[in-house]
Amino acid sequence: MKLKRKHFFIFLMICILSCTKADKAMYPLHEKKVLILGNSITQDGKYVDFLEYYLRKNHPEKPLDIISIGLSSETVSGNSEPAHEFPRPNIHTRLNDALQAVKPELVIACYGMNDGIFSANNRERFNAYKEGIYELKRKIEKQGATLILLTPTIFDPTPIKDIVNKSEDVVGYKHPYYKYNDVLKSYANWLLGFKDIQVINLHKYLNANLAEMKAHKGDASFLPDGIHPNQTGHFLMAKKILNDLYPKIQIDDPVTEIEKLKNDPLFLLSSKRRQIRSEGWLNYIGYKREAVVKSNEISATQEQVKKLDDEIFKTQLNK
Repeated sequence: MKLKRKHFFIFLMICILSCTKADKAMYPLHEKKVLILGNSITQDGKYVDFLEYYLRKNHPEKPLDIISIGLSSETVSGNSEPAHEFPRPNIHTRLNDALQAVKPELVIACYGMNDGIFSANNRERFNAYKEGIYELKRKIEKQGATLILLTPTIFDPTPIKDIVNKSEDVVGYKHPYYKYNDVLKSYANWLLGFKDIQVINLHKYLNANLAEMKAHKGDASFLPDGIHPNQTGHFLMAKKILNDLYPKIQIDDPVTEIEKLKNDPLFLLSSKRRQIRSEGWLNYIGYKREAVVKSNEISATQEQVKKLDDEIFKTQLNK
């Protein structure tokens, strides 16, 4: 009898552990602290708004805790064009502070757009990007967190007037190299070589969507300045992330969905919450971009977020 009970207990523990692992696999961004890092596209944060909204809408019973602290102009490599108004920020100058303050269990990072400094491919810059990613991975894993990499987004030369057609050594974001998207593709392809971490290929997905748009209208774009996605571009970023992490979540095309969300209370509250939390934590962790920015308190942000959490909970109950 004792032997049977022992076997039953072992069987029960295996079932519990299996269910826990399966649950984590099904809900990779829920029930854990998630930190999102990136450049100006992440600081703009609309793709995080869409991401949080659909996660809340589809899984209201699951706790969601995402802190997004993208910083405009930032790189993972330390690369910076000589003509830039100030040295571009490097994530590694604030990464340790971010990991210590947030203590994430999962980190999502999107770098590359600024790392090639909008010039033709260059071995030294590419190697600096690789080393920066390796260091990012090492520090995050040392913290005990999981890393998910997003490939660089895309570059569209169509809307840009001051485009450079020659592969000069260094150009810059004000006068970018017309084939800069090829540089970003090479960065994306290199990231896809990682076998021990998940890489979400935003570059390929956005390229396909842009090509489809241009097939109907040659000058169409969801990158008004050739670099920064508009709301449609951010929506597509979120859709691709959801496709990879939550394949059961089905969402419509951007035109239909964005129109519906204009007056959706859950989306508006989630977006407001994300903006307040992002700015508060960005300043609390601190950064240098021209000047040093550092706040010594986060309590006011936390109070605002708590009030919004209560409003979000009430909104979800009424749905």
